[in-house]
Amino acid sequence: MGALAAVMLVPTAVAHADQTDQDFTNYLQAHGVDLGSPALDVKAAQVMCKDLEAGYSQKDEIDQLTGSHRLSEGQAQMFVAAATADYCPAKHPPSKPSSS
Repeated sequence: MGALAAVMLVPTAVAHADQTDQDFTNYLQAHGVDLGSPALDVKAAQVMCKDLEAGYSQKDEIDQLTGSHRLSEGQAQMFVAAATADYCPAKHPPSKPSSS
């Protein structure tokens, strides 16, 4: 019965992943950030999170995006911020308090 319950949960996990992917790519598209296709955007975000877990810095990832993917510095920063927020929140920097 435990294995069946686990199998029944898979579609929910897949639906969540699909929604995350959709939200991520919609955000990038709305802000003019594009690595070539939505699938490539998602894959790059997932690989970036693995890099961050392995010890690379967000600056390393920004440099990679501005080099091989030819994003502007601002676009690369936006990509890294969105990717960490959606795919590896433990690596997403906390928001700075507003100075109002």
